[in-house]
Amino acid sequence: MAVYFAFVGSLCLVLAAWLFARRLRVQFFGAVATGSILGYEIREADDSMFYLPVVTYIDATGKQYQFTSVAGGTTKTPATGTMVTIRYLPSNPRHAYVAGFLPMWAAPLALSVLGAAGVLAFWYP
Repeated sequence: MAVYFAFVGSLCLVLAAWLFARRLRVQFFGAVATGSILGYEIREADDSMFYLPVVTYIDATGKQYQFTSVAGGTTKTPATGTMVTIRYLPSNPRHAYVAGFLPMWAAPLALSVLGAAGVLAFWYP
């Protein structure tokens, strides 16, 4: 069982590193724009409903883009029409995030913690 935890933990750490690299790239080399919440995409999981904001923004060249945020919640907040800060890669404007802790950093941090726990379970059974 410890080997299984080490394997899964290692996969989580690799995925966390990949996500961190993607987020850092957007953080350091990305551009900033102001976007607007258009509405919400509903996702269901384990008898719960989650609302992911659908955001639109205009990049530096004047082209409009729309994306669904990777982070949401159990309520439709912020309200539709709210202006939000967007970070995106100028070389790939479809690669965009709502600028904030949850959309940018929650997934890589969570995977790092899970991965570390799995690897530690191998070393300290």
